[in-house]
Amino acid sequence: MRRDRQDRIFRAVADPTRRSILERLHHGEHTVLELCEPFRMTQPSLSKHLAVLRRSGLIAARRAGRHRYYRLDPEPLEQIAAWAAKFRNVRDPSGHIWRLTQIKNRKDT
Repeated sequence: MRRDRQDRIFRAVADPTRRSILERLHHGEHTVLELCEPFRMTQPSLSKHLAVLRRSGLIAARRAGRHRYYRLDPEPLEQIAAWAAKFRNVRDPSGHIWRLTQIKNRKDT
């Protein structure tokens, strides 16, 4: 994956509102008005978030009559997941290898 595209994806998902939009689109297509419902923002404000998500390639849009329907494009997220998978095994300064699943499941005493 090209570095500039990867940077756009990370910037897009850094915003909590855009992550919420992606979660809603994970369940299916929505119009702008449907996406506005749970947020306390105007349609033009939400459209700006959608534009960032479209430029990053995370969502796609199709027109049907007067409505535009947005849907999730999982391919960029799959590429980011593949990139992050390289870091599953982390070596600490003393040379021990830690797997992220071990760290996540570790109970502090």
